[in-house]
Amino acid sequence: MDEIKRMDESNKMMEIPISYEEKGKAEGIKEVANKMLKKGSSIEFIAEVTGLNRKEIEALKESL
Repeated sequence: MDEIKRMDESNKMMEIPISYEEKGKAEGIKEVANKMLKKGSSIEFIAEVTGLNRKEIEALKESL
C-alpha cells in the first residue's frame, strides 16, 4: 500500500513539469500573436498560424 501511495505522488510530481511546459507553450503562442498584431496581421491569419481562436486574439488585441 505504501508503494501505491508513493506511485500516486510520483505521478503527480511528473505532471508538474508537463503543466509548466504547456503553460510556457501557451505563453509563447500568445507572445507571437501579440507581435503579429503589432505588425498589423489580420485576426484570421493569426488564428491560422497560432491555433488561437478569434476571441482569444481579440482579447490580446484589446490588451495592447
